[in-house]
Amino acid sequence: MKKTIIIFILTFILFTATGCSPVVNRYRVSVDAITHSNQNIAPTTYTIKALGEETDENSLEFQRQSQQLIKILNQQGYQQVNHSSLAQQTIFFDYGLEKIKEQTRTYSEPDVSFGISWGFPYGYYNHRYHPYWSNYGYTSYRTYRKTYRLFNRYIVILSKEQSGKELWRVDISSIGESNNLKKIVPILLRASVSYLGTNTKEPIELVVDEQKNRDKKE
Repeated sequence: MKKTIIIFILTFILFTATGCSPVVNRYRVSVDAITHSNQNIAPTTYTIKALGEETDENSLEFQRQSQQLIKILNQQGYQQVNHSSLAQQTIFFDYGLEKIKEQTRTYSEPDVSFGISWGFPYGYYNHRYHPYWSNYGYTSYRTYRKTYRLFNRYIVILSKEQSGKELWRVDISSIGESNNLKKIVPILLRASVSYLGTNTKEPIELVVDEQKNRDKKE
């Protein structure tokens, strides 16, 4: 009885611990930031435009992703204006993915089968026939293939003066199997917060949490 109670308590603790500690996905990202060497970089008024020619800045997808960037810029002291003539900076935004590797692997897994047989063998023992039973097992192998694809997911944030001179630029990328930009782009944008208008001299590596609960609150 005591043993049963202990097992129940341990099971309850394990269930509670795993329920209260959800798995958080982490993403390794590369950040490369550069600024104009002779320019005083400071938050100013701005407008958002698409950087890539293939990106439609009137599309719902671009509006969704750029809203994340606008929120970050406003938190850093930038002020969005409705007309480019009133903006001191034009901030160009682009995002996308590139397939960089595809590999198909072959796997072989054992498939073990068990069975029981019984019968009445022909034999004479103590003037009676006696039934018998036996168990048997055999192993076969199941072969299947799985294809892995790796993508380079990236964002580019580029700031220019009205004259067209570049002020600063941030490139952020992450390599992984997911091609879900709706999920990946906000994570890359969050990694850009500390590097807007800065110079990293060389690319640096970061690990960014997905932070599902925080994203919902924001």
